[in-house]
Amino acid sequence: DNTPQRNRTNMDFPMHDPAAAAALAPCTLSTEDVFEGPEKKLEVYFRTSVSQPSGFRQYGAEAWSELLSLAACTILNQRSNDHCDAYLLSESSLFVFADRVILKTCGTTTLLLVLPRLLEMAATAGTALERLQYGHLRYKFPQLQLYPSRSHDEERAYLVAMFGEGVHALTVGPADGCCWHVLAVEGRAAVAAPRPLPAQLNKWQMALPSLAGEDILEVAMEGLSAEVCALFGFERGPDGKDVAGWGPLPDGALARAMTTSCGLADLLPGALIDDWAFEPCGYSMNALAGPYYYTVHVTPEVAFSYASFETNDPRFRAADLVERVVGCFSPSVVTLTLTSRDGTHRLPAYSRRDFERTAASAPTIEHKPLGNGAAVSYATYRAAERRAGLPLVKSFCDGALGLAAVP
Repeated sequence: DNTPQRNRTNMDFPMHDPAAAAALAPCTLSTEDVFEGPEKKLEVYFRTSVSQPSGFRQYGAEAWSELLSLAACTILNQRSNDHCDAYLLSESSLFVFADRVILKTCGTTTLLLVLPRLLEMAATAGTALERLQYGHLRYKFPQLQLYPSRSHDEERAYLVAMFGEGVHALTVGPADGCCWHVLAVEGRAAVAAPRPLPAQLNKWQMALPSLAGEDILEVAMEGLSAEVCALFGFERGPDGKDVAGWGPLPDGALARAMTTSCGLADLLPGALIDDWAFEPCGYSMNALAGPYYYTVHVTPEVAFSYASFETNDPRFRAADLVERVVGCFSPSVVTLTLTSRDGTHRLPAYSRRDFERTAASAPTIEHKPLGNGAAVSYATYRAAERRAGLPLVKSFCDGALGLAAVP
C-alpha cells in the first residue's frame, strides 16, 4: 500500500465514531492523537520579468521539491493549464503562476522557512518581491507547532528579521476565539494594480463585474458532521472492512468517490480536478479552470474535524455559492476571509437571511486595512444544528484545544 500517510500516529483513535469522539473531552487528547488541520498560507507576488516571462513556471517539480523540503512536505501529484502549475502536497497545496506563488501547508510544517530559497529562485528568474502575505486561522494545537510558528509574535519576528520593521500585522475576529492572523510585507517598489485577465473570455470568466483574479477567498469549516467525516477515510474495522463502506477500489477511485459524494464535483463542473485520499483518513483536492484555482483539504477526525476551501474565483463570494461549499461539509462553524490587494474589494455584507439554509446565527463581519491599499475581510457564523452531526465542542469556536501530555 503506497497511499501517503499524514502524521496521525494513534490508529486506535475513533475517527468516525461520534459517540466515542464526543466522550473524549479535549483535555484527554494526546499529542499522538491529533493533526493540525488549519493551514498556514503564503501568497507571494513578484514583478513580471521582461527577460524571463515564464517566471516561476520555468521551475519544475525537482526545484519545488527542494524548496518544499524546507517546510517538511513533499509533492504527490501535479496538474497544469495555460495559467498555473498546481501541485498536491503531502500537507496541502502549491500553486505556481509566472509571477505569483501560493503555498499552503497544514500540520506542523515549517512554511516560513521556504522564503530564503524562494527569493533565491526569484533572483534567478530575473524578478523581485512585490508583496508577501502570510496568514492562518488560529491553531487548534498551537503547542505542537515548530519554529518559527509557535506564536503569531514569533512568525512576525521571523519576517522582521528577513525584511525589517515594515511588516504589517493584524488579527481579525476575536483574539481568544475563531480569529485569523495575517502578516504582510511590501517590496521596495509600489505594488502594481491587479493585472487584467486575457481579453478572450471563456465560460469561467463571463458575466463577472470584477475580474481582479488576485483576491483570495478562504472558507474554513470546523466541527464537520459525523456523516461527512465518514466520507473522507477508509479506517479498517475488526472485520477488516473499511468503516465508511467504500469497499475495494482501484488506485485513485477512492479520491474520486469522495469528490463526487460530498458534492465538490457538481460545484466545479468542467474544472481540471486532481484529488487524493490519505491513509487512514484525510482528503486533498486541487482544481484549475482558466486563470482560477480551487483547493480543498479535509481533516475528518470528528473530535477536531476541519475542512477548507480556497479560490481566487470572485463568483464564490456570492452567498449561494458559499452555502453550496458549506453544504458539502455540514460544519458547525464557518469562517470566511477575503484577502484583497485592492482595499475596495471586500466580502458582501452578509446577513443571516443570505445563509438561511446553513446559518444558526447572524454572521459577524470585519474589514481591516493591511497596508498599501490591501485589506482583509472576515466573516464567521455558527451553522444550523440540523447540519451538524456532532454537538459543537465549545473550543472549536473559542480557541485552541487542550492536550494531555504524552508520557
